[in-house]
Amino acid sequence: MVLSTWITLPVVMAAGAILFLCLISTAVVGFLIMKGKGDIPFTWHVNLARLTIVIALVHATLAMVWFFGW
Repeated sequence: MVLSTWITLPVVMAAGAILFLCLISTAVVGFLIMKGKGDIPFTWHVNLARLTIVIALVHATLAMVWFFGW
């Protein structure tokens, strides 16, 4: 009940937009590495994937708090 007072739909949507940008960034970096374009180390792709997972978990938690009113 305490969290649902400051977690509104725009907050959940902003987290979703950040998640989408992370997904696109991870895919682009992976594609560039696979094609051999640019000088991007593979660890960047792995770290972006980890960040994407963390943001997805935060986004899902925010959505559940907003939806269920916890």
